[in-house]
Formats: sequence, C-alpha cells, structure tokens
Amino acid sequence: MASPPSSPSPNAKAPPPPPSPSVITDGAVSRTIPGAEAFAVHYPGYPSSPARAAQTLGGLPAIVKVRGSDPGARLELRFRPEDPYCHPAFGEPRISTGLVLRLSRSKGSTALPRAEVVARVRNAYHFEGMADFQHVVLVHAAEMRKRKRSECPNNKEDLCSGNEDVMMLVPPLFSIKDKPTKIALLPSSSALSKSMQRGVVQHRWEMDIGPTLALPFNINWEDHISKNSAEWGWQMAVCKMFDERPVWPRQSLYERLIDDGLQISQSQFKRLLFRAGYYFSTGPFGKFWIRRGYDPRKDPESRMFQRIDFRMPPELRNLPRKECRSEKWTEMCKLEVMPSKSFIFLQLFELKDDFIQAEIRKPSHQSTCSAYHN
Repeated sequence: MASPPSSPSPNAKAPPPPPSPSVITDGAVSRTIPGAEAFAVHYPGYPSSPARAAQTLGGLPAIVKVRGSDPGARLELRFRPEDPYCHPAFGEPRISTGLVLRLSRSKGSTALPRAEVVARVRNAYHFEGMADFQHVVLVHAAEMRKRKRSECPNNKEDLCSGNEDVMMLVPPLFSIKDKPTKIALLPSSSALSKSMQRGVVQHRWEMDIGPTLALPFNINWEDHISKNSAEWGWQMAVCKMFDERPVWPRQSLYERLIDDGLQISQSQFKRLLFRAGYYFSTGPFGKFWIRRGYDPRKDPESRMFQRIDFRMPPELRNLPRKECRSEKWTEMCKLEVMPSKSFIFLQLFELKDDFIQAEIRKPSHQSTCSAYHN
C-alpha cells in the first residue's frame, strides 16, 4: 500500500519567487532589469531572413568565434558568401547601453503594446565602410559547362565556338580603403630649390624627369654611363627586355634578368628602370613599367599587357606550405603555386592559360583607349 505524501516541514524555506519581468510604461522602466546580456548588429541592408543575415556574417560558428576572441575583433560581412571574390565589409564593435524588448498586445486591443525588457545590449557592431561596386563572378558557370557538354558529345569544347564564357577575371578594386581618409597634400617637388635637393641627396639627372604631366622621352641615358662599366651592360640588358615587350611587371622583369645571370641589387635595378621606362600610378597598366617612348593608350595591341587583380580567398591564405622558399613569378603565372600575399597584380600576357591567351588576342574593336585614369 502506497504511503501518503509527507507534508512539508514547517521550518523549510520556500524557493524565492522568480524576478518579475521589467516593463516599460510611459517611457520609464519599472521593476528589475534582467541580467541576461546580448549583442546587436546594425546590419547595413535588408536581408531576406535572419538566417540569410547570419549566413552573410559567416554563420553562427564564425560569429561565436569573433565574440569569443579579442574584444576589439571586427565582424566580417560578405553580401555574397557564395562568391570567394566578394569584397567584405567590417563591423566595428562599440559599447552600447541598449535594451532588447519584447512587444506584445492583446488580440483586438487598441491599447499601446506592452514592452518587456528581455536583455541588456553591452556591445553593438556598426558598419561604416564605404559602399563599393564589386565584380560578380558568373554564378551559372556549372550550368553553362553542362550545356556545352550536351552540345559537344565528344567533349571537344574548342569546336563549340557558338558559346562564349564570361572571363572570370577580377577587375581592380574601385577603392582600396574601407573608410574615407584625410589626405594632407605636400608641396610639389618643383617648388623646392635645387640647393635644397642637393642638401638632402646628391642631385642626379633622373630628378629632372618627374613629377610632370608630360613625360619627356628625349633624355638619353647613354650620355651619362661609361661604356666600359658594368652598369652599361646592365642597362643594355634592361633595354633589350623592353624591346622584347613594351610593358613589364617589375618582379617579372627582375627575375628574368637574374635568370640571365645578371647580379643586380634592388637599388641598382630601380635606377635602370627609371632610365629605360616609366609607369602609371593607376589604370589598366598601373604600377607596370612601360618602355620610354611607348604609350599603351594609343596602341590597341597593348590590351594583352594589362594587369588583373589576383585575390586569395580567406580560406586559402593560411594553408601550410611544403616549402619555405618564396614563390617565383613564372610559377605563379603558370598557376602552379599559391602566392604568399593575399592580393597581387598579374599580367594577362604572362598567364599560362589557353582560354585567357585566346581572349586577349582577339581583334580589337577600338583604335585607342577612351577611358583611362592617369
């Protein structure tokens, strides 16, 4: 026979009642604010769902990792997480004194909704970076390949000239900074006297060529170097390279000279370049060295010497490497090794890819370059 339940002892203490939820009435918080804490994300857009918003922030594991790391760690947002070339936006953490509210109202009631405080907001992430145009990689590439295979049963894609794929080359960034930067312009070097220039470094004839809007091509380096010196042979080798091709990436040209047996330091190489060429700071040939007297903007064939941006996806930047040596330029152009830097410039002409080489050698429809940033 089951015994009846024992009655509670008169000396036993009853558990404390749960704290009553705090509510907001007429703009004032009454009762106790709960101890639960949360963080806020000021999302710079209108996501289709909370799940999609979390996905663009790297998913819940990535958010938890940021929250558990350094308090100043930024939250990374990619509007197209499926695109490895998507330029991210970064949310800066800031201290917040906000509250998370739960609004409720009885069905059919016309009274104001009841506001209940759920948690405190200690930190909030704000996205203040500049909006930027971005290159969108073709998302239907797999479907296009399937269609080409069905049209070419013997898998010879070179016979299917009717379907032209979009080149998946990443164009240059429209801006290299996430936030606006104040620039303090320095006075032009032409405003400085020659005596001041001599007081800093010994005046050389290379100083007379810049900075100018019209670059003089009539400066003859042969009048300033002895023919019996080693520097004469180095300069002739550089000029021979420019005769072979009018536009070169600096590292590519330097490694080519080293492979040919010339032992040149970086400082000596810089002087050789200034005597034989020049470069634009921006544009499709930006930072590439161009043969003196050659203007790529007036030559339609120069399109094959343009630069492209190569960006390493974040998931590939920290992969272990078998060798500690620095990668060679020719190996990167053959796509045999991954560059150690997350962002580099490559030249279309040097990439060992049949599709790219066929594209850049197609006949040009324009005689000059009409849009160019100097």
